[in-house]
Amino acid sequence: MVQGIDGSGKTTQHGPLAKWLTARGHRVFVTEWNSSALVKAATKAGKKKNALTPMTFSLLHATDFADRLMYKIIPPLKAGMIVLADRYTYTAFARDAARSVDRQWVRDLYDFAVRPDRAVYFRVPIDTALDRLLARRVKLKFYEAGMDLGWSTNPTESFRLFQSKVLEEYDRIVREHDLHVIDASASITDQQRLFRGLISDVLEQNPI
Repeated sequence: MVQGIDGSGKTTQHGPLAKWLTARGHRVFVTEWNSSALVKAATKAGKKKNALTPMTFSLLHATDFADRLMYKIIPPLKAGMIVLADRYTYTAFARDAARSVDRQWVRDLYDFAVRPDRAVYFRVPIDTALDRLLARRVKLKFYEAGMDLGWSTNPTESFRLFQSKVLEEYDRIVREHDLHVIDASASITDQQRLFRGLISDVLEQNPI
């Protein structure tokens, strides 16, 4: 599974990896954060009204994850497929803590999660992430920029403040959960090569 702040380029790396694994004869299933039909409508409605508190956000994402784990992650794993997750529990650990939700409470909330065979974190400087996001759209999203926290009325400044906090949490998580770090400011080709190498190591140790 892959982790990283918004604009880290992790999703850009995820797609080619899935195609590469499929070309090598593996059956692959891809799942994304906040994609469960069970809570997607509620989350969308809350975001539209800017009505989600940090705790509400946390609980909605945990519900989303629990639903996907039961119906979208465990069944493919039992069927012998490779499950690639675009964000996993560590996303909640980082974002929720950055929003001042108790770290241990969040970890306990996701205690039911399956431990991934490989967790890869794409680390990127704030300004690089910001430039990437602004290059492909007109403005930053409200929650993506941490505007709900009221730290700044300027979306760009708020993004820097919030995502810097998220980065601090990821540095803590890397040490705590032994995530493998890839420099997301490197070329797309170099990142993909390293990414494939990390996944190949897992497949060699646990052939499917």
